[in-house]
Amino acid sequence: MNPGGGVLGASAALVAMLALRTALHAGRRASAARRLRPASPGAAGRGSHRLPAPPAALVRRLRQAGLAVDPAAVWTGWLATLAAAVPAGLVAGGPGLALVAGLAVVAAPAVAAPVVAGRADRLVEDALPDALEGIARCLRSGAALRQAVEEVGGSTPGLLGTDVATVAADVAQGRGLADALEAWGRRRPLPGVRLAVSALALGAETGGAHARAIDGVAATVRSRQAVNREVRALSSQARLSGMVIVLAPLGFSALAAATDEGTAGFLLRTPTGLVCLVAGITLDVLAALWMMRLSRIDI
Repeated sequence: MNPGGGVLGASAALVAMLALRTALHAGRRASAARRLRPASPGAAGRGSHRLPAPPAALVRRLRQAGLAVDPAAVWTGWLATLAAAVPAGLVAGGPGLALVAGLAVVAAPAVAAPVVAGRADRLVEDALPDALEGIARCLRSGAALRQAVEEVGGSTPGLLGTDVATVAADVAQGRGLADALEAWGRRRPLPGVRLAVSALALGAETGGAHARAIDGVAATVRSRQAVNREVRALSSQARLSGMVIVLAPLGFSALAAATDEGTAGFLLRTPTGLVCLVAGITLDVLAALWMMRLSRIDI
């Protein structure tokens, strides 16, 4: 092994980590500054050049994943990682490693997206039974349905609390409770949410929501969630097997390249090796996406 190459590789990796950390800190500072600074057209125009605007697909994916992060910071960090990974790979292992590093950074979002897809919806439905039981308790204490929704919206954490608080805010602005609930059902078209909206909207229209009926809806949603969790647990073996199949070729190739200089030189520094490497990584990524699709369960 070449000591100089190891030092250069370590230095490049350090530069990549520092670049990523600096980008993430810059994203957080810019996000905090935007929240604290009063809105004005001139200020928006002057601050817009600091962080590149994230793609709409990234914003949608983060929202679907239920991740409370700034999309601009994530986008900036990804660009900084890509810009640092390619030179680091070029210094440490030549064009082949630079190509592998670039492909890994580019493919990482495509592989991670199916894993976290739908997480926000699952968080909402998992918290829905407790929120419905809270509304039922408020009704038993003598509160009106509108007051119960407002109280539960203020006390429920997470995405569901935000959704219920939005319903309460719409009602406070003069919108009918049934209309606000139906708008929530359109924004969050989930089976549990639709069932809850139907029960609550019916109570709002008839003028008297019954706590026992809402408790029944909460029990139904809870039972459905138990079945869904069991199905996901039973399918976890297939997902784990797919992960092993995807990672095994990459791990074997990395081990072979690390222990044999001839293998590393062939894969990373010859045209034939680069073609084999790119073809293998491409097929491995396609296989990962296909197995994720096969093991995905829509419930």
